[in-house]
Amino acid sequence: MTLYRFLMIHFPFANDETRHEQMYGELKRRIRGGIYKERYPIPSVVHLVQEFGVSRGTALKVTGRLADEGYVRPIPGRGTYVLPSDRWPQGQE
Repeated sequence: MTLYRFLMIHFPFANDETRHEQMYGELKRRIRGGIYKERYPIPSVVHLVQEFGVSRGTALKVTGRLADEGYVRPIPGRGTYVLPSDRWPQGQE
């Protein structure tokens, strides 16, 4: 059995904006910037909780907001996938 270790770099939150807003902005930046590729899953909620140091509820709220806006689509039991860019909101950066 192989044990994998992942280097977790925690996201540096600023004090002048909520963690929810900052996490949302960072995930949206990663999607629009191509770090998270179209038609591929974003990291799991568990991974997002670890990376951002937020609660599961916050991670779900952020991914839900991204889904509501048309950036991602959650598929139960499979993950949350980035939608094609032609479905993203236009004029938002």
